[in-house]
Amino acid sequence: MSKLLFIYERDMPTVSITREVFSRLKLYPSIESDFIYLSDVSKDEIDSHDVIIFIRPDNIYSWKIAKNARDAGHTVVTFCDDDLLNLPKSLPTIPWRKKGLLNALANSNVIWSSSKYILEKYCPYTFSKRTAITDTIVQENELGNIAFNESDVVKIVYAAASSHKDLFNKLISPIIPKLVQEFGEKISFTFISVHPEVEGVKCEYLPGMPLLEYRKYMKEQHFDIGVAPLFNTEFTKCKYFNKFLEYTTQGVLGIYSKTEPYTYVIEDGINGLLADDNPESWYDALSKAIKDTQLRHSCINNAIQYIKENHSEKACIEKIIQGIPEILDSRNKYISCKSFSFNKFFYYFSRPFDWTYLFLFYLKNTGVKAVIKRIKMHFVEVKAYARKR
Repeated sequence: MSKLLFIYERDMPTVSITREVFSRLKLYPSIESDFIYLSDVSKDEIDSHDVIIFIRPDNIYSWKIAKNARDAGHTVVTFCDDDLLNLPKSLPTIPWRKKGLLNALANSNVIWSSSKYILEKYCPYTFSKRTAITDTIVQENELGNIAFNESDVVKIVYAAASSHKDLFNKLISPIIPKLVQEFGEKISFTFISVHPEVEGVKCEYLPGMPLLEYRKYMKEQHFDIGVAPLFNTEFTKCKYFNKFLEYTTQGVLGIYSKTEPYTYVIEDGINGLLADDNPESWYDALSKAIKDTQLRHSCINNAIQYIKENHSEKACIEKIIQGIPEILDSRNKYISCKSFSFNKFFYYFSRPFDWTYLFLFYLKNTGVKAVIKRIKMHFVEVKAYARKR
């Protein structure tokens, strides 16, 4: 039996998905997993687990825990699903957080990611130069009871971080008037966590929500089309095709940007639609999807079949075990982990500097109104992901 400890700084979809998957493993009962906030970790928690996994450890505290855990003989893993070392200029790169991630990698046996780009970039920084690739597990019951929308209104949804509104405004907002002119009240838009500029069409704006609540809402609403625009950059190529899984498991046809990671899994017109990096291509894809109910249903059914074949528990866990065999059977011998409680003080001390850096960055780059709006959205999301002890 192997016991895994997942350590994370704040709750987010990455944590929710990972927690859900590892708490529901059916074929591997010998794997036990616990999830804990970074601020709650103690040396006793480290001592009682075999494999210590840090989720996005870009802070000045995680690396110290990682070092002490590795020195005690534990297998230490860093999990990253974004290229946090090479953020685009539009996102703030806090220097001491970047250094913290580099130190965490230096004390990790394995870099674990859903992106081959991240594995290639980050592997040289790790202690043992090991990698593990992962795919998201989709349980078969998540693909059942899918009911299509039977109303005359084609419901379009876009769920994304608030920072993605500029992308929507660039690629899709310009074509909204033309879509309204063609389809009128036969279409509606729902935006979750993002608030782009949309005029002349029925739309609804909702705040971000925890994963299970989000899935429940999506299932109840029976959306027809989900859009997933993505800039074609080295940073975005490191992302995962989560939107493909999210939309498909809810019976929603996805329209995706024609770039990695979506081109890894999407066959245009077969299990989804692909759009080039311009408004005209997005108009063509949306218009086609709105008009053709049979195409929507066919793509969804094919996408479901793809997930059944490639995202089963067995297929996904076997990939992880190839990179981290200790997950299945850890034979390491441990000594007691050294205390790191003193380092927690410096972590708390650094937090106001994080907030100040972020405030000044967004004030300089987006202005006062945008900063106030971002702060409000932050508190809405914090409330949505409120800790449950």
